[in-house]
Amino acid sequence: MLQNGTLDTPRDNAGHGSHTLSTLGGNFVSGANFVGLGNGTAKGGSPKARVAAYKVCWPPIDDNECFDADIMAAFDMAIHDGVDVLSLSLGGPAVDYFDDALSIAAFHAVKKGITVLCSAGNSGPTFGTVSNVAPWILTVAASTLDREFDTVVQLHNGQHFKVLSNFSSSCDIPLNKSSFSFFPSLPFSSLIFPLLIDYQGASLSTALPKNKLYPLITAAEAKLAEAPVENA
Repeated sequence: MLQNGTLDTPRDNAGHGSHTLSTLGGNFVSGANFVGLGNGTAKGGSPKARVAAYKVCWPPIDDNECFDADIMAAFDMAIHDGVDVLSLSLGGPAVDYFDDALSIAAFHAVKKGITVLCSAGNSGPTFGTVSNVAPWILTVAASTLDREFDTVVQLHNGQHFKVLSNFSSSCDIPLNKSSFSFFPSLPFSSLIFPLLIDYQGASLSTALPKNKLYPLITAAEAKLAEAPVENA
């Protein structure tokens, strides 16, 4: 964490800015992996691009930290600086365009020939949870990986099942009958996603000792001592 004296600069003190900026313009990084998994070359959407960062979020005031005035001021500055693309990973519930400062500011940027990308938000998957829905904004949703990290879990009674770290909610990835041996009484064709939800997940923590059985626990039981239950 940076000291409070740096809050008047666009330097990132929480990690969100670094993450979103690298997603947009991160250079090529070979040998990128997490604890040895997914090793390869990482890059942003436009490697080697010249980037500019504009700070719009500040220490919270009454639970608000990204104010419309700051967002619109950043748009004005970016337009003045002559940027080609604007990427914003922020937003709120969809409202009327005339009441949405981000939509208004984006409209002015698009009129100047600037492409505006915004995040669709972290809510869902229920209807009506997408943010930044103005038609002049390119709204970007999250996606899944193009690979799977799986492992086989053995229960105390000898049953095995496969745990996938990249599981599609529509169950459209290829699976085989051995993956569902924890439901021996059900025909394979009848297995649907809600039945699997309690068995889905993956751990990227340090590997546990082999040849030892562990009980199945809930996320709340596995959380850090200082972490709230709702974040488990």
